[in-house]
Amino acid sequence: MQKNKVLEIIASPLICLFTYAGLSKLIAYQTFINQLGQSPFISKYAATIAWAIPAIELLIVLLLLFKRYRSVGLYASFFLMALFTGYIFAMLRFSEQLPCSCGGVLAVMNWQQHLWFNIFFTCLALSGVIIQERKENASPAVG
Repeated sequence: MQKNKVLEIIASPLICLFTYAGLSKLIAYQTFINQLGQSPFISKYAATIAWAIPAIELLIVLLLLFKRYRSVGLYASFFLMALFTGYIFAMLRFSEQLPCSCGGVLAVMNWQQHLWFNIFFTCLALSGVIIQERKENASPAVG
């Protein structure tokens, strides 16, 4: 299968995920900020995180939509998903209180299910990064 087609297939669920996540956080902004305030690790940064995360998620969507910026979008997707996955792992490992700051469909998952969900999307983004890098390295240099 062509690398471009594979990258489209990889980018599509990431675009859906980040669009849904970013918009749902903005729509339920007050709920999101309140839930972040319950987190033992990030409560004092809740106000900043509450606007930064949806903004970053929606920026990633834009990067993934345009082929010219897709490589940056894939890297950003990987790093953000790795960060989210690390946060969930830390919460499961070190916190007795597990507040849910997820909205919509993700709110019905328990923390272990959410960890596996995030691992899947982290691996998907990493696969995109690897394929994109191989594609760019295989392209002949211009000039």
